[in-house]
Amino acid sequence: MLLSRLASLLLVIGACALTCSSVPAASFSTVVIDAGHGGFDRGGIPSNIIAEKGVALDVARRLRTYLANAGFRTVMTRSGDTFVTLDRRVAIANAQRRAIFISIHFNSARRRGANGIETFYASAKARRLASLIQRNAMKTTSGENRGIKKARFYVLRKSRIPAVLIECGFLTNPQDARRASRSAYRDLLARQIARAIREFR
Repeated sequence: MLLSRLASLLLVIGACALTCSSVPAASFSTVVIDAGHGGFDRGGIPSNIIAEKGVALDVARRLRTYLANAGFRTVMTRSGDTFVTLDRRVAIANAQRRAIFISIHFNSARRRGANGIETFYASAKARRLASLIQRNAMKTTSGENRGIKKARFYVLRKSRIPAVLIECGFLTNPQDARRASRSAYRDLLARQIARAIREFR
């Protein structure tokens, strides 16, 4: 009887070990935060209602605070209103070990009705991160859920670490631009992106 129970217990432990070992762990301690554009590069197109570079940087700074409070090490590609080349952004990302890369942007379109949030990734290892960021970011807006999409943006395809780029709304759309102009909304965006990163880890 005792031997039978012991054999059953060993089978359960063995099954659990097989199951647990099949679950990939997202092992990272550093988040590279990339605020899009900067300096002479305002971002977007001339019909943007507000400049992209400023709101992207503000979300990035807030994200840095929330991630640091959660115990992550953070690296900013820019922390002020300066222009940083795409090559330099990628170099900063690739210099980090056990890291992920998050690029913060706001969208533009010639059609004023275009609205909502979308998140891009290039590699399979970043797809789940993109999905988590998109899901959490959509909790901040009643705009369109534009989903996650594979893209070959330079900072995504050249990064050797899992990398995503989020477009946090259309600055050519009056409703999205109004949201982006509010500090409370930018703070909510940063909190939700930080939550997604914690979930990914």
